[in-house]
Amino acid sequence: MFLILVQNSLLNLSFGGGSDANYYNSYAEGSINVAVNIWAVILRHLNDVGLYSRDVITYLLIFLNMLVIPVLATRLSGLKLNNYQKYYFYSFLIYLAYPTIYFYSLDVFRDVFMVFIFLLGCVVAKKSMHSNNPLSFMIYFSISILVGFFLLALRPYLGYAFLISLFLWKIKFTKKRIVFLAILYFLALFVLNYIGALDALTEYRSGFEEAGGGSTLGLNFSNPVLFIPNFILSTLGQLFGLYITNPLAVILLLIETLPFFFMFLYVLKEIKLADSFVRFLIIFFVLYGSVWLIGNDNLGTALRLRIYNYLAIYISFFYILRLKKLYSATSEVVSK
Repeated sequence: MFLILVQNSLLNLSFGGGSDANYYNSYAEGSINVAVNIWAVILRHLNDVGLYSRDVITYLLIFLNMLVIPVLATRLSGLKLNNYQKYYFYSFLIYLAYPTIYFYSLDVFRDVFMVFIFLLGCVVAKKSMHSNNPLSFMIYFSISILVGFFLLALRPYLGYAFLISLFLWKIKFTKKRIVFLAILYFLALFVLNYIGALDALTEYRSGFEEAGGGSTLGLNFSNPVLFIPNFILSTLGQLFGLYITNPLAVILLLIETLPFFFMFLYVLKEIKLADSFVRFLIIFFVLYGSVWLIGNDNLGTALRLRIYNYLAIYISFFYILRLKKLYSATSEVVSK
């Protein structure tokens, strides 16, 4: 019913950040000849072979959103219908009820397709990290790298974060080490900004306010002394959704961010249970978030950029919850 209302212009809903679906459709049909990413190229190719339809692609994205993505993400947590059934349905529901992903499945946006590819990449990466066979490890790891390059073509910093995480997942986490790594992380950001390594991101961010469009935090990243405080404010406002501009932001805070916040705290609390795959997700969370939280200052765009951060925590939460349940059951059997 919601889809019918939107497609017939009886309901107008926008998360801000601009709508690029019209551009993708125009490029696919040949009205525009400048491709900004590989999604546009894929749609043009489908049109060239007679397989492109805006409505059909939309329905395929809705199918990915309402079935494939929840199944993939839930299985990444190690949950199955015949085991941990309650957790399986909780996990499935949280992906199914994710408003931002649903909104971007209502037209030929690239976001749902990117989420699908990202989750496929996580599936292959997980297989490589859990493989005891050197040949299997190399095969799955090579495929993971190829997926990472494909993500680079879809959104460069998404692919960069995915690829680098593939090489850093052996870093072990403890509560004490998390504190140390956090201090080191902020120090590294400060130094990188001070020497000008982040100028491209901060200059891109300043363009949002100069353009005067959309809701912005209005933080000035040009002062190196205030860089870390501003970065923290940007994180609170965009990642944790604490900059409230309208009633829709309140709804998204309750449905998307509140579960994310409590799951984030749980993952930190039980960080000792993080295995190679969860470490990969946490490292990805930090690397990916670092780029867009510095470079983006549009609160509407933040909703679509943070999807991958939220997914990484959602998956990690249910993964650790399952492990804790498994260890608890094993301890009971041993004690008996």
